[in-house]
Amino acid sequence: MINGFRKEMMFFTRGGRLALVVIVTLALAVMSPLMFGMMKYMIDMISEAAPDDSYTEMLELFSGFTAAEITMYTAEYVAGIGAIVVLFAFKGAAGGEQQKRSVIIPQCSGLSAVSYALPKFLIYPVFIFVTGLLSVYAGAGASLIFFEGPLDWGMITVSAVCAAGFLAFSTAVQFCIGLCTGRSGLAVAACVIMQTFLPSLLSFFRVDRFNPFALYPISLSAALAAGDKSGSLFSALEENSVSSDVTTLNVAVSLGTAL
Repeated sequence: MINGFRKEMMFFTRGGRLALVVIVTLALAVMSPLMFGMMKYMIDMISEAAPDDSYTEMLELFSGFTAAEITMYTAEYVAGIGAIVVLFAFKGAAGGEQQKRSVIIPQCSGLSAVSYALPKFLIYPVFIFVTGLLSVYAGAGASLIFFEGPLDWGMITVSAVCAAGFLAFSTAVQFCIGLCTGRSGLAVAACVIMQTFLPSLLSFFRVDRFNPFALYPISLSAALAAGDKSGSLFSALEENSVSSDVTTLNVAVSLGTAL
């Protein structure tokens, strides 16, 4: 088993996949605060140099954003676009070795099937969970630099955990399909289709609760609710919901099923 972990860590770190996932995920996290913040300052400078009603309206638009709203966009980018990036970054490990027949070498060296597969299901989902979690925190912190708060960090934690949980679940599904079929491309295609259409189907049949796909809208709702400190944690979450049922039970069960 130790050899399996050593082999997988070497594959993960030496191929540049680790650096790629970290850089891209953090870039997605700070993209919204930087983009909206720079637009706000540019319009402010232009309106001061050449006063015009159109610039004033645009300044009011960008000035109206709160840190919580920008954090919601951060969670959307990390859990949405980030999931697609992760699919392609982990393609080689999720069935790619079987396609290239490079799995024969570790098998002939005495590495069992369990020692080969189990480290993949521990290293990659755990890594992407931690990366996604820290990215949402980084995006929330960056949003406070350009936009007014407040931010409830308890609610930000709910958003970060749900976004990271969705990413980890998607990663685990990709490895399950890729390793079972030996086709990394099929795993990517299946996960993209699943992430694109399944949430809408579940919502149409009103079964969009208590499952891992509910984590995505919960994450957005929690980020938006982070700007409301008028009530308790989950009362504010339910009031700012973009999902049909964002409750303590839904969050707990959705995270539990993803795990």
